[in-house]
Amino acid sequence: MGNPELLTVAENWFQIDRADEFGVRRVREPHANGGSIWLVEGSERYLLVDTGIGVAPLRGFLQAHAAKPIVAFASVGYYDHAGGLHQFDERLIHENDAWRVRDPNRKNTVLEFYFDQALRALPHSKFDPNCHEMTACEPTRLLKDGDLIDLGSRSFEVLHLPGVTEGTCGLFERETGVLFTGEALVWNGTDVYDGEPGDRSTDADNEAFCASINRLKELLAAQVYPGHGDRQDAAIMKQVINNYMGEQKNIRAPES
Repeated sequence: MGNPELLTVAENWFQIDRADEFGVRRVREPHANGGSIWLVEGSERYLLVDTGIGVAPLRGFLQAHAAKPIVAFASVGYYDHAGGLHQFDERLIHENDAWRVRDPNRKNTVLEFYFDQALRALPHSKFDPNCHEMTACEPTRLLKDGDLIDLGSRSFEVLHLPGVTEGTCGLFERETGVLFTGEALVWNGTDVYDGEPGDRSTDADNEAFCASINRLKELLAAQVYPGHGDRQDAAIMKQVINNYMGEQKNIRAPES
């Protein structure tokens, strides 16, 4: 990020793409390196998959694009996925990550590890990146594996995908094959996925992560919407999971 005093104030913090053939729109924060935000319309309500870094009024922006009630889902309790969760009336997160949004700090939301490189502009003139913390909120619904999020004409199944954190989740619409992976798999903008757990969470678990991505590989997905970056074809997801698992076997193989 550099010196925050050198950053200008962004005139428009959010942008929104047109809906694709699956009815999914990406909401962008062009002035920040954050998680991907996805918006899906149902007959009765909208589903917001992840809520950005939370430094600007996402709900206010969406009011011009989403006239129905919005169900906000956070795939993980990190600042770049759950940062704006507090702005919405319906706030969904897996039960194992709820503690992060109830009592956030710069460590358990990974702000202290990444936020100093996150911003390319400021949301307003009085914003101090060095003092920013994620706003706490109480989830209105705690999720577990197999739960359904009903939008009226569309329904998404909750996939518990532990590994990055104990409560990392994705969503899957079996009828269309639309898959939101959350932090379990992220697209780096070039040609590979990179979602392997690091040392940023005390509950990171590589064995659980491998089981989670193998589960994703077995789904009959048509289009994949990752926790970071643009959508990708499911065939690419399966190939990179196979590549990652092959690397893990090499790491674990005993030396001859």
